[in-house]
Amino acid sequence: GSMQGAAWQDPESDSDSDDSDDDDSDSEERIMKTKKQKGVSLVDGPNRLKKLRRYRDETDPLSLSEYELRLRERFMNTTSVAANTGWADVNQLQQKQEEPKTKRKRGGYGSSSEDDESGDEDYNVVTDILESNASLFQHSSSGMQLPPTILDVVRTRDGNLSDPNNSVLSAVQFHPGSDEENPLLMTAGMDKMLRFFRIDGEENPKIHGIHFPTLPITCASFLGDSGSVVMSGRRPFFYVYDAISGNIQKIQSIIGRKERSLEKFTVSPSGDVIAFVGNDGYIILVDGKSRQWIGDLKMNGSVRAITFSEDGEFIMGSGSDGDVYKWNVRSRRCVERFHNEDGTITSALAATSNFLAVGSESGVVNLYTEKYSRTSLYGGSDSGVGLNATERNPLKSIMNLTTSADSLKFSADGQILALSTRRETNGLKLLHVPTQTVFSNWPTSKTPLKYVWSTDFSPGSKYFAVGNDHGKCLLYRLKHYWDE
Repeated sequence: GSMQGAAWQDPESDSDSDDSDDDDSDSEERIMKTKKQKGVSLVDGPNRLKKLRRYRDETDPLSLSEYELRLRERFMNTTSVAANTGWADVNQLQQKQEEPKTKRKRGGYGSSSEDDESGDEDYNVVTDILESNASLFQHSSSGMQLPPTILDVVRTRDGNLSDPNNSVLSAVQFHPGSDEENPLLMTAGMDKMLRFFRIDGEENPKIHGIHFPTLPITCASFLGDSGSVVMSGRRPFFYVYDAISGNIQKIQSIIGRKERSLEKFTVSPSGDVIAFVGNDGYIILVDGKSRQWIGDLKMNGSVRAITFSEDGEFIMGSGSDGDVYKWNVRSRRCVERFHNEDGTITSALAATSNFLAVGSESGVVNLYTEKYSRTSLYGGSDSGVGLNATERNPLKSIMNLTTSADSLKFSADGQILALSTRRETNGLKLLHVPTQTVFSNWPTSKTPLKYVWSTDFSPGSKYFAVGNDHGKCLLYRLKHYWDE
């Protein structure tokens, strides 16, 4: 249980309070005594043992075997969720090693008539496939076209109801590699707290919370599907928290950069590169693993928004001059630059493999196709590509927001685009991307969104999360993506 204590410390006891060490050693001695007497008491020991209780009034001491069982359960529900520890499962390994042997015994792959059993099994599988005319590919509702205009959406229990933020919820994100039906949710806010929740639709239990005394968090993101989270605020330093080992790394500054605030960044889909918004039109690239500076990108005007392409090959940036720049991440060369037709400052960007959404301070969100820009990159002379701003016509201009479009998010399959603004209440609209129409039935004026600060879709788009200025994370189920 040592890992248990490190990674998911009890927020009430370890990460938030500054207890002196003496109390700790006393309590350790007390535990050892009680263990010798009659097992383990969950109430007299340190606070984090209270989490092992099944119900609140449980005061009877546990036997050592029962105590071990509870610790294991707690580990399975918390740390092992973010940690990919399947490789350590001895039973699985043994099964894998035994499989080829049994095949060899039966005569290997060019097997003779001796292995009737395996032959029968194979035959059954084959006949099952051939007897039906069903598609061989898995059919999930996510592969089907989402119907436009009316969105089938149901509100479920708030994601962070068990521990809401005491401030604006400035960042909400689902772990990209977590289970689609029970994803891991991360919330962060100006109350300097980072929290993790397991989303099951009923209880949404809090797994862990951690307090950063010097950093009101304005931006937070998982590093790819690793267990690490990057956090920054209006400070020259940033933190990386490893949820699996429980380590917190503080990066004091980015060497060679004088920025006094690193409050906005974006992470490449694989987690290899972190791109911070710098001063004077600089985008600062930091390596995701070593957390060291690896390069800068420069554009005219000041940077307001950056995003990576879905494959992580390109990075798009835009800002005060309204031009959208596209760089190759590896070569750091500007491969394309075009003028966004809006005429005001760009405030948000989002991209999928097919579309690029550009939101501006006027509230207009322009949707561009990404298809033909991919071919035009290498067409003609390579030297002049990035120099002259080309004209590109948006596929559609969405005029539904009346104040600055602060946040754009595509769903996992790219069929929904969430557009939101922080400048007015209920400033959220969902766009059906294939038809470029806004869903008319939701959100309504009665939807209790308040001021929307952050949004995210879960992997598989089964859930949609909205973080607001009251510190709540509203959670909605998108019924189309549930196989029912």
